[in-house]
Amino acid sequence: MSKVNQHQRAAKAWEVLIKVAEKKDFVRYKELGDKIGIHHRVVRFVLAVIQDYCLENNLPPLTILIGDENGMPGKGFTAWDRDNINQGKEEVYNYNWSSLQNPFRFALKGESEEDLITTLLEKPEKSKEVYQKVKARGMAQIIFRKALLKAYKSRCAICGLSYDIVLQAAHIIPWSKCNLGQKMDVCNGLLLCANHHCLFDKGHIKIDSDYNLIINPKLKQITNLDKNSTRNFNNQKIRLPKNNLWWPNSKYLASHRETKPTS
Repeated sequence: MSKVNQHQRAAKAWEVLIKVAEKKDFVRYKELGDKIGIHHRVVRFVLAVIQDYCLENNLPPLTILIGDENGMPGKGFTAWDRDNINQGKEEVYNYNWSSLQNPFRFALKGESEEDLITTLLEKPEKSKEVYQKVKARGMAQIIFRKALLKAYKSRCAICGLSYDIVLQAAHIIPWSKCNLGQKMDVCNGLLLCANHHCLFDKGHIKIDSDYNLIINPKLKQITNLDKNSTRNFNNQKIRLPKNNLWWPNSKYLASHRETKPTS
C-alpha cells in the first residue's frame, strides 16, 4: 500500500480554506472532506500539516476556519487561544492570503515532501529544480532543514547538540543573496543549533578551507559557558556529513569568510 501524501491533500485543502477566509465564512469537517475527496474523520491529519506550516511561518491560524456545528475547531487545533476563537478568526479574515503561493502545490501531482528531500540529498545539482517546484519560501526552508537533518544525523555541525527544536538550517550564502540553485542546495547549508547559527550568520564563526572553525577573537566572552561554546571550538573541525556529496561548498565558505562580524 502506498503511503498517504498528506501534502497533496493539504494543497487542495489550502485552496478551499483560502476561499472560506475570503468569504469570512466557516466550514465543517465533512464539507472539507467532501471537497478534497477524503473521509471527514481523517481531515485532522491534513489540518495538522497546514497548522504546522502556519505556526512555523508566523501566519494567522488558517485552520481555525474548520470545525464542528458550533463553529469550534477540533481538539487538535492548538494555533490560537480557544477562549478567544472569534479574534483568531478575524486575524485570518483580515490577512491577505492571495499574496501567498500555495505552499503545498508541489504535491498536487503526487510528489511528496520525502521525494524532494531524497532528490536534494542524492542529486544536489538538481536543487534549483526542487526550488522551482516549491517556490514558497516557508515550505522551501522546511524541506531544506529536513534534508540537512538527515545529512548531519540531527546533530549541530559545531557542538553536536541534538535537540530537534533548536536545530536550524543555516545558509552559508544567505537566502537574500543566493541564486535559485543555492537556496535549497545542501552544500550551501549547515545544520546548526540556534546559538551557533546566530554567531555564524553574524560572522563571529567562520570555517576555513580545511573545515576548521575560526572563532572571532574579539567576540566578548563573559562566562565559562560563553568560552566553552565558542573559544574552545576554535581550530576544531566541524562535524561533516558522512557522505562528502553533502559537505559545505568550499567556494561558499570562502565567500562567507569575507563577512564582517556584526553585533
